[in-house]
Amino acid sequence: MFKMKKTKKHISPSIDNFKNLNLIINSDTYKLAHEDIGLLSRNEMRGVRMLLEITKPDLILEENKILSTIIIFGGASITEESNTKNRIENIEELIKKKPKSILLKRNLTRLKNLLLMSHYYQSAREFSKLVSINNQNKKCNSHVIVTGGGQELWRLQIEVHLKQIVSL
Repeated sequence: MFKMKKTKKHISPSIDNFKNLNLIINSDTYKLAHEDIGLLSRNEMRGVRMLLEITKPDLILEENKILSTIIIFGGASITEESNTKNRIENIEELIKKKPKSILLKRNLTRLKNLLLMSHYYQSAREFSKLVSINNQNKKCNSHVIVTGGGQELWRLQIEVHLKQIVSL
């Protein structure tokens, strides 16, 4: 019987082919464009990213049959009055322990200024509630509140919307 002698030459091409195939499949050039984060992150793709940022909310609004929105802008630092008062009390306690701390005194001043603006937070909550309750009906969603104003405001909007669905 004739025996074939296995040599490295016969084995290595298949191993090299397998490695090359893996390199090709795992290469960014093999990825679909919409799955290639490296490509999408390039400066040349800025227009594409902007189009995506504009299109995504439009599609979500359309899917949810939202006809119109009211956008509320605000400051992320402005919170409920009680929350700001608690933070002021905490800073005042720290200042008692470190009365020479300029940083603590600066933070106290900043929080006192935020406390003066906290009524805007409550006004935004009341406005959102009124708009959401009075402008929703069974067939369409109009005057839906859109805000980046914090989790509390979003929680309130969801709560009001769910109450309306339950009452229908």
